[in-house]
Amino acid sequence: MSFKFKPIPTIDREATEDELKNIKELEEMLKKEKKLPPTSQMVRNLAVTHWKSLKAFMRGKHVIVPQEVAEERWEECIKCDRLLYDEINPDTEKKDGRCTECGCFMNVKTHYATAECPIDKWKKFEKK
Repeated sequence: MSFKFKPIPTIDREATEDELKNIKELEEMLKKEKKLPPTSQMVRNLAVTHWKSLKAFMRGKHVIVPQEVAEERWEECIKCDRLLYDEINPDTEKKDGRCTECGCFMNVKTHYATAECPIDKWKKFEKK
């Protein structure tokens, strides 16, 4: 296989002030960028949540939290800097918030009694 063009080697040089400034700005942008975890991790997180819910159901425990609890959890999520609130949920076709820690649609996850916030802002629901 032959190339139609061959790159011309350039002379090594020091980066200019503008190039260094651009590199620094790009590094800062990348630090602030919110990314979701890998798909395999998101699937695992979802499976664990559903498995815990199934076990709770089989034991006769709560699977879904009361509406007030879900709303309190959701309020915590909205305040969190790790929430991406522009993701569209494929099931509801609505904009939902996704957590950059676990990748879950948090306005759905907040309703599961066995679910927990991945950064401990709220715990699983225990009926008192």
